[in-house]
Amino acid sequence: MMTERQVHILNGVPASAGIAMGNAVVIDTRKIDRYPKIRLSEDLIDDEIQRFYQAVNASQNQIEEAKSALESQNIAREHIFILDTHLLMLTDPALVDRVEELVRKDCINAEWALKVALQEIEKDFSLIEDDYIRSRVADTSFVGERVLRNLVGKKTGEFHLQENSIIFAHDLSPADTAMLNKNVVSGFATDVGGVTSHTAIIAHSLEIPAVVGLGNASTLVTPGDRIILDGISGVVIVNPSESQIDEYQNRARSFQSMELQLKEKAKEPAITKDGTYVKVKGNLEFKEEVHTVLDHGAEGIGLYRTEFLYLNRAGIPKEEQHYHAYRTVVEAVSPYNTVIRTLDLGGDKFYAALGEAKNERNPVMGLRAIRLCLKEIDIFKTQLRGILRASAHGNTSIMFPMISGMEELQRAKEILEETKLDLTREGIPFDENIRVGIMIEIPSAAVIADLLAEEVDFFSLGTNDLIQYAIAIDRGNEYVNYLYEPLHPAVLRLIQFTIDGGHNAGIPVSMCGEMAGREIYTPILLGMGIDTLSTNAFAISHIKEMARKLNLEKCRTIVEHIFNMTTAAEIYDFMTNEIMDNSNNIFDLT
Repeated sequence: MMTERQVHILNGVPASAGIAMGNAVVIDTRKIDRYPKIRLSEDLIDDEIQRFYQAVNASQNQIEEAKSALESQNIAREHIFILDTHLLMLTDPALVDRVEELVRKDCINAEWALKVALQEIEKDFSLIEDDYIRSRVADTSFVGERVLRNLVGKKTGEFHLQENSIIFAHDLSPADTAMLNKNVVSGFATDVGGVTSHTAIIAHSLEIPAVVGLGNASTLVTPGDRIILDGISGVVIVNPSESQIDEYQNRARSFQSMELQLKEKAKEPAITKDGTYVKVKGNLEFKEEVHTVLDHGAEGIGLYRTEFLYLNRAGIPKEEQHYHAYRTVVEAVSPYNTVIRTLDLGGDKFYAALGEAKNERNPVMGLRAIRLCLKEIDIFKTQLRGILRASAHGNTSIMFPMISGMEELQRAKEILEETKLDLTREGIPFDENIRVGIMIEIPSAAVIADLLAEEVDFFSLGTNDLIQYAIAIDRGNEYVNYLYEPLHPAVLRLIQFTIDGGHNAGIPVSMCGEMAGREIYTPILLGMGIDTLSTNAFAISHIKEMARKLNLEKCRTIVEHIFNMTTAAEIYDFMTNEIMDNSNNIFDLT
């Protein structure tokens, strides 16, 4: 515990913008990790399975209650859909049927069988390279933990709060977050979690400030401690001084005023001070999110992830399922453009859906994304047919992920042309001039961007993977994730190579990685010549506003200056000062 009255400053990840002040309430949400492995006699197996299904039913009722809580607050339907996915997980054969199988086959208690089934699912997710998708393992863990708590009789989410409470917990599930009473909860802070988690999305929807990834804050803070929680910068101040309280009260008022202005201007175009239009699009995970993305000011969809059509299901999605999912989005977004990325999963998860085991020594560098599609051509064509058919209903583009060289690209284009020919023969309409682009997320592709640009209609920079591959680190590895640095001079040069290669060939270059959604990078990206930025819904209005404050000539001068710097730290310090000088109303500087 911290020394009473002593000021402590904790740094985490800003997950939901806003400033909250109140008193700490610490709740126990840590995983139940101590329970015995019990061998059961055969005459107890049926009773044990019945006990497991009773816990599943109780979990379903609790999540339904959380859904009702969100619906009563008029939260966007697509965010309530997050809890629908949790309900689907409770019927997922990989979880429910697997637990029953283990109880029957190994004659073990339901708690231990649930642990084994969850470990198997989490292993599958951990091998997925896409950070955004990989982070969804937390949803499975939340659902499994809820069932486990019901099995052992430990209640979930029951705690009494007073006005201006700030919750501290090891973690909060989306359902627990949905049950927070906005009338008494000012904000929450967790030891773990990330900005793309479903918990963060729910917090955004409820407009509850949140900071995650604080390490061990829930064990350091004492209930009743005075707290300032800054969900803009990711700072939590415990037992602040009077001067800090006054400062943050002023910041809170400024932020609220700015947010109101941004909401009013969300759908206005972003025009720089010297008159250049900057297009800002949105990234999309579920088709149900599309209206929220558009309401936040998106001028199209720059990345429609399609992997969730393949996850949490038995078997591979059919053509009609692809077609209807894509058509829903394309029709909603048109006349703006929707960029649909083809499958970007690893072979391990893909083949697991087919009931086949495929073990790779290094799946991150193995059979995944376009490589997998070029191996499983029939399944690739099924997805392409769905995308092409959807293109008949509005402005659509296709994007191939993880292209490393010319051979992969040319083969993918050949398969696309074969699929077009099949549809033409069948008399099925599609956009014959559909634009085709690629993700630039492998250093080899960035280096030969000038060659690849001759083969496609556009580039989209996937900086999350590009940074990892360029610096040879796994950002999910706690021992080396400090090396993950978007401002590394090598990363910036790869981005510039890509932009120059595209522009010299006359094609536009966009960015859909996390860099696109951070204001501190916007002057650099615009100075490099990026054409379009695509980010999560909640960052769109902020990126637009940043662009409105900039002068492109000044941005180009900034880029020339930082390209003479030798370290990421030097560039970061310079950029922080530049943004502070030019954008005093923007708080999200880290």
